[in-house]
Amino acid sequence: MATDDQIIKAATELGEMLGDHPKVGRLESAIKKLKEDTEAQRALNDLNRHLQAVGEKEMAGQPIEVSDKKRLAELQSAVVHNLVLREFQLAQMDYVDLVRRLDDAMYGRSSAAQAVGVTGGSGEPVAAESPVVNPDLA
Repeated sequence: MATDDQIIKAATELGEMLGDHPKVGRLESAIKKLKEDTEAQRALNDLNRHLQAVGEKEMAGQPIEVSDKKRLAELQSAVVHNLVLREFQLAQMDYVDLVRRLDDAMYGRSSAAQAVGVTGGSGEPVAAESPVVNPDLA
């Protein structure tokens, strides 16, 4: 049976391996570029603010005006066409996939994980509910 110290040591080694992984390096590079690109930051912030405003209108039962929809489309286009944001998104998706696969490997065999509902009885991860409030806005 593994001891706490052995598990912590293995986790530390895994952390070091992850730090050297190309997907992690690619994400770190993309984050650095994003921090240095005010245009990309502005595009993302403007989109998030507008999404929040439209969401608040929707929750309050107010109509979403044509101008709101047009502005949303413009902001989404600015984000989609920004190369720094595109690079960041691709790097982030690759990293999240790596972490998901790591999580599957760690918890797929754990009966404790199955007992608390992290995985199904077959060891497959349990599907999480989508965090998207309104998929029509995306």
